Amino acid sequence: MRVFTAFILFLMIAFFGSAQDFELWNSVGASYKLNDQVSFSASFSNRVGEGNVKTFFPEATVKYKAFKWAHISMDYRLVSKRDDIGNYLGANRMNFNVKLRNSFKRFKYSCRVRYQMSSRGGGNQAYESDFDEAFRFKPVIAYKIRKSIFEPSFGLDFFYNPTNGVYGNRFDKVRYAIGSSIELGDAHDLDVSFKLDQRFNSSNNGTKLIFALAYTANLNKLLKGSAKKGL
Repeated sequence: MRVFTAFILFLMIAFFGSAQDFELWNSVGASYKLNDQVSFSASFSNRVGEGNVKTFFPEATVKYKAFKWAHISMDYRLVSKRDDIGNYLGANRMNFNVKLRNSFKRFKYSCRVRYQMSSRGGGNQAYESDFDEAFRFKPVIAYKIRKSIFEPSFGLDFFYNPTNGVYGNRFDKVRYAIGSSIELGDAHDLDVSFKLDQRFNSSNNGTKLIFALAYTANLNKLLKGSAKKGL
């Protein structure tokens, strides 16, 4: 555990030292488990940078538990993204995900594979891996601290551009993330993290530091009134 903590602290220092830009990401959502296999979730997110809301979007997800160690899911986002002159451009984005997971003692590890497709307006816009078609590969490792509400984690998210443009058919970004989930009572969860976007093989190479907050309410426990007090 000490080695894991030292590794996290080292990465935080590296994140702050290399960032060229900064954004704040916020998300509020809820989840509902229909049965042992099927669950639903919905959220609203915004991303703030340079004094403006750069992106905001509602998202809806349906998830199916194929096996104990494998989930498949589909997300829909209605995205509004601010361009350089202050206009918000719209897009419909679909994500198709497969997530494999397992655990060893107090460590949890997983890998999500995602294909995202998008249709957006606004003319000939530069390719954006967060906004347009992409393949993504996201390995994550987490550690459950004994008798604690905290579960720290470290993850990577690799972005592959499958288009045929000048910068297409190659990896163009990796997103590093360190943070922790926080259990605020049985029905309330908060994820806090620092992320570092590192762009390469693109027309806008650079690094961006992100501070992210994501709150999720468990509707099953709230509706049953069985949740412990947390908030």
